[in-house]
Amino acid sequence: MNSYGKIPFHLLFISDRRLSDKSLVSIVKSAFSNGLKAVQMREKDMPAGDLLKLAVKIGSVTKKYNAILIVNDRLDVALLSKADGIHVPVNGMKIDCTKKFTKGLILGKSVHSLGESVKAQKEGFDYLLFGPVFRTPAKIKFGKPQGLEKLKQICSMMKIPVFAVGGITPKRAKKCLNAGAYGVAVIRPILKSYNLARTLKQFENEMGEL
Repeated sequence: MNSYGKIPFHLLFISDRRLSDKSLVSIVKSAFSNGLKAVQMREKDMPAGDLLKLAVKIGSVTKKYNAILIVNDRLDVALLSKADGIHVPVNGMKIDCTKKFTKGLILGKSVHSLGESVKAQKEGFDYLLFGPVFRTPAKIKFGKPQGLEKLKQICSMMKIPVFAVGGITPKRAKKCLNAGAYGVAVIRPILKSYNLARTLKQFENEMGEL
């Protein structure tokens, strides 16, 4: 598996606290204690103040486990919480407007096509989140899944890490890596797991490392 010094993780947990009756902080703590290395906070419905409080709490957990906190879309929250990175949605902020604030941060970008991928790479993003690769409830309204062949095409033309997202399971994670992906991103496998230690071990067994 290729290694990029700035991206020392291959399994990225994307949060959505609405999918679990457990606190997000407790889920993150349990996931990190079982080997997870990175979380992207993606709580779109939260007011800025509440989001910042949550980011600070999760940030204290990531620091304890020497893990990584990436904040979705909200540069202000990322900076104030001293997060490790910022993730930009497809129609998110322009990177050239924020580069002076993001020095030293991991910069990620969501993409859905080859054109978007090429543009993001030229703009200087550190990694791409491509999908949905497989069918997933959260993305049904956006049409058919992209599939492994499209993932393979994207990965073959990128010089930065590509993470596959959308309907990822441990078995599918291995297929994504075989197609050239650097890693995978998941939501439900972690939030809906009845045995998080076992779930993460399954991902590790299929992927080689988390």
